[in-house]
Amino acid sequence: MKKSEKLKELAAVAEGFGLTAEEAAAYFGKISVHSEETEEAVLPDVVCPGMYYYSDGTISAEVIQEKQLSGVVGWVDESSKHGLVLGLREAELPWSSDWLVIDTFLGDGKKNTRLILEAARKQNKKAEAAEWCAAYDFDEIQPGEAFLPNGDELVKIFKNLDAVQKALKKINRSLLDKYKWYWSSSETYYRYAWVVRPSDGSMGYGSKYDYYGRVRCVLAF
Repeated sequence: MKKSEKLKELAAVAEGFGLTAEEAAAYFGKISVHSEETEEAVLPDVVCPGMYYYSDGTISAEVIQEKQLSGVVGWVDESSKHGLVLGLREAELPWSSDWLVIDTFLGDGKKNTRLILEAARKQNKKAEAAEWCAAYDFDEIQPGEAFLPNGDELVKIFKNLDAVQKALKKINRSLLDKYKWYWSSSETYYRYAWVVRPSDGSMGYGSKYDYYGRVRCVLAF
């Protein structure tokens, strides 16, 4: 049967079942169906810290009950279109209980996390903080999407602490501990990595091996 004849037959079957051509194609081709009535904008005109981020990439100022909430916007750039999303869960872990040493002084969090994981595999060492973020699979975030933020990224997020805490409280999720130190993916030297405190955004350094810092992963949008 020629392709044109097959298409006519498919259209006739679709019509018989009350389906549109697009719906029939979506069923047989396993593709997504979009319409002007159902398609939603991924981003509002302006994104602000404290807004809610969903697993489908949508961001809103108010909670949308029908969607899977994945995080809270922690920082946006000057365009108000790109930024960082803070995950809703956290852990308390060492940076590396095996004294893993790389060179993550200048990279962004996503790059740093990749470098840390690669070094850990090659050296057969643990990198608990970065590994936890890379394996993060809560709230419909897929493993590999999240990363351990670098020091500067944490400072940017913590500058918006009030908006972030208010958003977390509204959905009854764990607040950031204002006076605890959170691991970054940025090393200082050899046995130490940068930590950041939410209360004032100040940076210090912690021993990778024996200091159990807070870990909160982020996503970029």
